[in-house]
Amino acid sequence: MNLKLPGIYILILTLFFAYFPKANAQLTPHEAVAQMQKGINMGNTHEPPTEAGWNNPKAKEYYFDLYKEAGFDCVRIPVRWDNYTGKTPPYKIDDYWLNRIEQVVDWGLERDLFIVINAHHEEWIKSNYSEANKARFDSIWSQIATHFQDKPEKLIFEIINEPYGLTKAQNDDLHARVLSIIRKTNPTRLVIFQGHNWGGSDDLLIAEIPDDNYVIGSFHSYDPYLFGLEGEGTWGSPADYNQLDQKFKGVADWSEENNIPVFLGEFGAKKTADYNSRMRHYRAYVELSQKYGFTPAAWDDGGDFRIMEREQHDWNEIKDILIHTTTKSPKPFAVVYQDSIIQVSWSPNTSNHDSIIVQQKLATSRHFTTIATLAPETRQLNIVKPSLTNKYYDFRIIAYYNDTNNLFSQPVRVFFPAWTRPERIPFNDTLAVIPGIIEAEDFDIGGEGFTYHDSNELNIAGDYRPEEGVDIYDRLGDGFHIGNVMPGEWTEYSVNVLTEGWYNVSAYVATYYAGGTFQVKIDTVSSDPVTVAASGSRLNTMPVTTKMYLNAGEQIFRFTILDGPQFNIDKFEFELITNAQQPTAQNELGFSLHQNPSKELIINQKPGAQLVQLNIYNLNGKVIKMIANPKPTEKVSGSEFSTGLYIIKGFSKTGIYTKKIVIK
Repeated sequence: MNLKLPGIYILILTLFFAYFPKANAQLTPHEAVAQMQKGINMGNTHEPPTEAGWNNPKAKEYYFDLYKEAGFDCVRIPVRWDNYTGKTPPYKIDDYWLNRIEQVVDWGLERDLFIVINAHHEEWIKSNYSEANKARFDSIWSQIATHFQDKPEKLIFEIINEPYGLTKAQNDDLHARVLSIIRKTNPTRLVIFQGHNWGGSDDLLIAEIPDDNYVIGSFHSYDPYLFGLEGEGTWGSPADYNQLDQKFKGVADWSEENNIPVFLGEFGAKKTADYNSRMRHYRAYVELSQKYGFTPAAWDDGGDFRIMEREQHDWNEIKDILIHTTTKSPKPFAVVYQDSIIQVSWSPNTSNHDSIIVQQKLATSRHFTTIATLAPETRQLNIVKPSLTNKYYDFRIIAYYNDTNNLFSQPVRVFFPAWTRPERIPFNDTLAVIPGIIEAEDFDIGGEGFTYHDSNELNIAGDYRPEEGVDIYDRLGDGFHIGNVMPGEWTEYSVNVLTEGWYNVSAYVATYYAGGTFQVKIDTVSSDPVTVAASGSRLNTMPVTTKMYLNAGEQIFRFTILDGPQFNIDKFEFELITNAQQPTAQNELGFSLHQNPSKELIINQKPGAQLVQLNIYNLNGKVIKMIANPKPTEKVSGSEFSTGLYIIKGFSKTGIYTKKIVIK
């Protein structure tokens, strides 16, 4: 059927759609969240008592050029209204403040960014939810809604930030009442609501959901608190990641059940936190937001959580994690390898990239530079003899594509200090020797002195605090000592072994905590990993002994920390047991062993074995039981061990004997 409308109706319809161009294009909450996937906060700017009242200058228009050029879709602008609003009815907001916020909002909207404004740090209503304060807060939002009612739909309102102090009932009441006020002038404006307390995920899950078609749920997360907000400890283990994943999954289940999309309004980690942990933390939040379809907005306050370098018109490394990292991005690793080599390796997480780019940043720079472009299947790069003038080396890996966006890893940092060479220390101050067997005093191959490698930049000579690094010092005026050793550190000197044979090599250690492990290496001969027992003091030592067969001659002595709690070392002792050669073939095992039906481990010495010690190791090389001066038949309860493969070593004056057993 052909229907012809009179010209006047056609004109009316034309004018209607021209005047209401968004009538059929209104963004839904889900559409908006899908489009505003890369978000950031402009914090500590408009939420101090007055603008520029804290650590940042007044906002500049170029900020929004930087946001747009970087690739952000959304900028959250926290705003405090209290100091610019009257204390008595009609609670008028200063025209200056409304116009100033409008100016900043327009800078973002003109660049086609989503902009979120809120009521931030309004402690007056959180601490006193009185009728007068409710009326004042209602008036503030009535004025905001009216002033901004004609702005594009990419301007989003967030009713209140982290309403700590309000009960759940008060927070639900506040959101419902203010939303009804906003709807009088903004019937389809997108509005963000948050749970009570600090607006965490658990609080969102129990918040009353407004009866409204244009709302977005929000939560904030700096979890775990001590790491994210206090900068303590480390983060990034599989258990850490799984715990965060479960938090996000809980919110995602709530979102799906209630058909409400989610805005992660704040997240981050304090810049004083462990660097590699902090990089993993940001990456995890981005990955999990992508996995569950949230909009993440990183907290950037220009201070402890800085991302934009505002005065420099620049960014730090967090920006590229927020913009370029996905679950398919490479995962990097970097270690100091063989003292003079930094080894960078990675798992690619994708197989269709065209090449791998390795980038490096020094501590003196904000920017990464490319140091290698490699074939796509490459998984490792060694940087040989890096300059010792830099303490830190940061690396990142880029999976490069010729025809699409590249995938960036998070940065990974290596601490690579110069080998420390203090004033020459006679080695017998830290090594007790037997004349005619081991020579050390004034003997030094190459004149390197007593050399050590410290993996902690906080080392302070003479400081006995456990958080510091290797510390070589004269503690009590009785010779030099090594303090506060940590995994990866080592000490080294030259020795001259005059008599070949088996030695007891003892380190005198002091620690409150058992479990640290170390290894001694002399030339090419390495000891077994040795586990430190607690001495009950940081000053009083006890010997921890390993047995080694040493060849005669001038050699390098190295003591390396492998694992566990820090401990202190006063001296090393070498005791010649015998100059016999390696064990003979006919007595190769030295002992026999089996497990009886009662699950006991039975160890029988063979005639002539003369065992002085038995050690039981797990597959990681850690000593889990030591038996001094074992009996001819030793019985060990099988309940002490979990099921698996173990290595038993017997030490005697004639050699070291080894046997494997599967304990059931």
